[in-house]
Amino acid sequence: MFLCQLCGETTPPRTPAARVVVRQRPKQYPFRLHANIFWRLNDEGKRKEHKTNDPGGVGWEIAEEVLACPNCAARFLPEVV
Repeated sequence: MFLCQLCGETTPPRTPAARVVVRQRPKQYPFRLHANIFWRLNDEGKRKEHKTNDPGGVGWEIAEEVLACPNCAARFLPEVV
């Protein structure tokens, strides 16, 4: 039981809440040297540490998110095939 932050209605008990993204903002992620470290076996069967770089890039991050009832969430979320 919760209050929908989009329509303001109180939902019945045991109704699942959906998180709906209301606002997004662009984000630039920096290059990170040796960000990913993992172990791999070499030709002799010994474990060897390998490091890879994270190239960074451009993406989106959530700026604002609200709890919504199933009816309001259906209007905002794309239909899953």
